[in-house]
Amino acid sequence: MTVRELFTYRILTISNLLSLSRVLGIPALWYILAHPHGIERIRLYTGLTLFFMTLTDFLDGYLARKLGQETPLGQYLDPIADKIVILSGLSLLVYYRDFPLWVTIVVAVREIVGTIGGGYLLIKRNVLGKPNYWGKFGVGMISLSGLFYLFSWPYREWTIPPLMFVFAGGIFAYTKTYGRTILKGSAAH
Repeated sequence: MTVRELFTYRILTISNLLSLSRVLGIPALWYILAHPHGIERIRLYTGLTLFFMTLTDFLDGYLARKLGQETPLGQYLDPIADKIVILSGLSLLVYYRDFPLWVTIVVAVREIVGTIGGGYLLIKRNVLGKPNYWGKFGVGMISLSGLFYLFSWPYREWTIPPLMFVFAGGIFAYTKTYGRTILKGSAAH
């Protein structure tokens, strides 16, 4: 598949707009953290923002399938929006809530390598990467750890080792699955 083919399908679909709208939650989250209010307000505003972001993440895929709007662009746009939201959210937590910078760097490197690798597989090998349970569980662990740091809950640092374990498992699973595709293609040349 070429980059041009990504854009031969409809671009402005409800699903793609929902994926893009999820990124709009980042400035709202920044504003909430940068302009301290009472703890109850922060929890309310943060809860509403995170609910919006989670709802759009669920709805974009659901509506794409339900309305017949699945497109290659949308299948790539959704995880890119997720990566932007995750990395931006963790960066805000590093700055405002003492989330470990090294964890954010590990997550960023994983996401960047995954995006580049996924783009390579899509463009050069016509293989669209599929999410697996490790990746979904990893996002859940990031969210859980982020909530502990966001609200300064006790034992928040205890969320980091399980998060790193899940990330390591995900990296291993993706490397095993897609490494074969890359190596198989290299042997053919």
